Amino acid sequence: MRHTVKDHPTFLRAAERVLASVPDAAFVLAGEGELTDSLRAYAAQHNLADSTFFIGRCERVAELLALSEVCVLSSLAEGFSNSILEYMAAGRAVVSTDVGGAREAIVDGETGYLVAAGDDLAMAARIISLLEEPDVARSMGERGRLRVEQKFSCAAQQTRTLRLYEQLLARRPVAALSERVETLRGIES
Repeated sequence: MRHTVKDHPTFLRAAERVLASVPDAAFVLAGEGELTDSLRAYAAQHNLADSTFFIGRCERVAELLALSEVCVLSSLAEGFSNSILEYMAAGRAVVSTDVGGAREAIVDGETGYLVAAGDDLAMAARIISLLEEPDVARSMGERGRLRVEQKFSCAAQQTRTLRLYEQLLARRPVAALSERVETLRGIES
């Protein structure tokens, strides 16, 4: 928890709202850094200390995800988040801010939910709905797992890469390509 761009305060504000509706909810924040102490203080000041667990660096992510019912990403900005793919590959419904490549991974309303960055109210509402409807959360998680397998797995990436090579080679006959290579060899000599 060393980057303000991860916007953990929005997540903690959402957690406050979730607890008001789902009093037995618990929240786990993994990671460590200079922001950890201020986030712990926020949790203590807002009656979240008993339901919020700061576990530091997590080496057993698969086990943590297996214990989770809903996974959340509250970032203000991202590239393409590997965390989202990890959540989905673990069969978990995801609530994420609609930043970076989140929309490429998450199909809103099918594999999880997208909310505006900084919108703790919408984030909380989506988390609450998934906690109150575990069958919906499980279904979303399963669709997410299948999406990762079909679109983002190594096998899927390999298939798309091979298809691209085939398309490129089909556009440029080997003889023409060979002729160009020979021409370039002549230029270099």
